[in-house]
Amino acid sequence: MCGIVGCFAQKGCYEKLYSALTRLEYRGYDSAGIATLSEGGAFSVRKKRGGVAAIAGAPLIGCAGIGHTRWATHGVPSDVNAHPHLCGKFALVHNGVVENDAALRAELSAQGERFLSQTDSELIVHLIARAYAGDFFAAVSAACARIEGSYAVAVLCADHPDTIVCARRGCPLVAGAGGGALYVCSDIPALCGSAAYICPAEEGEFVVIRAGEIGFFRADGTPVPGKVFARVRGAARPRAVVAKTRMEAEIAEVPAALAGTLASLQEADLSACRAPFRAARRVLSVGCGTAYHATLAFCGLLASQGVPALCRPASEAADLAAGEGELLVAVSQSGETADTLAAARAARARGAFLLAVTNVEQSSLAALADAALFLRAGPEVAVAATKSYNCQLLCLYFVAARLLASRGAPQVWEQSLAALPALARRAFGSFSAVEQLAAAWQGARGMYFLGRGQDAVTAREGALKVKEIAYIFAEGLPAGELKHGPLALVEKGFPVALVCTARALVRKCAAAAAEVAARGGQVALFSQYAEALAIPAAFHIRLPAAPEPLMPALAAIPLQHLACRLALLRGHDPDRPRNLAKSVTVE
Repeated sequence: MCGIVGCFAQKGCYEKLYSALTRLEYRGYDSAGIATLSEGGAFSVRKKRGGVAAIAGAPLIGCAGIGHTRWATHGVPSDVNAHPHLCGKFALVHNGVVENDAALRAELSAQGERFLSQTDSELIVHLIARAYAGDFFAAVSAACARIEGSYAVAVLCADHPDTIVCARRGCPLVAGAGGGALYVCSDIPALCGSAAYICPAEEGEFVVIRAGEIGFFRADGTPVPGKVFARVRGAARPRAVVAKTRMEAEIAEVPAALAGTLASLQEADLSACRAPFRAARRVLSVGCGTAYHATLAFCGLLASQGVPALCRPASEAADLAAGEGELLVAVSQSGETADTLAAARAARARGAFLLAVTNVEQSSLAALADAALFLRAGPEVAVAATKSYNCQLLCLYFVAARLLASRGAPQVWEQSLAALPALARRAFGSFSAVEQLAAAWQGARGMYFLGRGQDAVTAREGALKVKEIAYIFAEGLPAGELKHGPLALVEKGFPVALVCTARALVRKCAAAAAEVAARGGQVALFSQYAEALAIPAAFHIRLPAAPEPLMPALAAIPLQHLACRLALLRGHDPDRPRNLAKSVTVE
């Protein structure tokens, strides 16, 4: 989940590294650091606990450099645990996890190595230094061969001031060129505006920047043929929004992001999906966090139409055993989520057809898939997913409509997909009521989010947002489960958000609200139906009306705003929730 960047530039290397790190900070903000290497082979290093702003200062000297922004795994956030790590003639930045950390540390310590940090990453630079006999590439390759786990590394060597050697296994790495500089980076978005051309490294490949050129190599040093640099495609950028935080801005961008997704779907070529859509014995879907909630809504929609559909969190997907004759839909905003990639690779190895839904066209998931749909929602930087969730739902509604039509069951709601951007804008009309709700609930120690049918999924997503950024314990539940245990926690003033977007379930939702009210709990109702106003609730948040299968994409918007307001009222930065990072690239 850390962010790494390497740069070679005759002018402004430090400034380019710093700029890239500011765009990578969503990957971690526990600490940050930069090392540059002068033509004479001297390192200049600046690293500090805290965000990238902590290392602002006078430019460091050198034409080659590496940078890092950290999400802590091994070792607490601190100056000494910050990257880059140095040993002898080498400096290194690392994203990933060294799973044989304990064994390697014991071995190297017995051989006299002394470590300054608690990180697993420092082990790698010690391995490189011990393997070095004049061949920079060979030393990095030898060290990587000893690592069990995942990594993307960028390494400098004092003997080779014009060279950066990089490698990847299980973590993303992309090379780029533009503006008089050559780059390697964890994520494509961090190179937007800097690199004009990019080329992702494949699993197990090494990237070498040397004397103004970029090369791709196998571990034995032989070149990888056929690598092609593609011009950076301009990401769909929603209209400018004035907001104090990125999360507020990204919620405000939901309508424009949905419009970008619609345009992408109109261009999509799903010809390869026709046979799997029609003939798949089962439709399976995986994702993590918010993306998993999108898959729950997708599979619920298909199951309601008689299509065998199952979904799992990607980390728990082994029991799906997706294989030949089955369709797997894998959802990941970044396209680099490690658990999702692992589940996708396993399914493809067993013969399943893989359809990817992602926001990043050159991502590992898109490259792995048989077919892909792209959100084109524009960059999403705030750690808590907002607009990407709405756009994932739109993509999955589109997939569901095409799949059902291929099986002779066209859906009338498909015609309403084009109206979602305008309806999303109308959902902003609920924000003043949501802000009153947030003011009333800001002191809560816990809360429930309830719904029935597909609204139970929306409830889970609402609860996740509150946990992520407001640090309030929140649980999303099917409303019918309330009386089977959770009701024990409801007491006077206990907050309960009730989502009710299915007309046929209004009475059942009313029963759940009555159970809460009878114990003194405080209900906030989220619904588009006037008849739902009879439900006993202290707060009523009116949703825009759309065909019921599409309502999760709209009901999520005021819940996103609620979480953001709660975070701000409680004095927390919604863009940087503690302990979390945007792109989870470790299993």
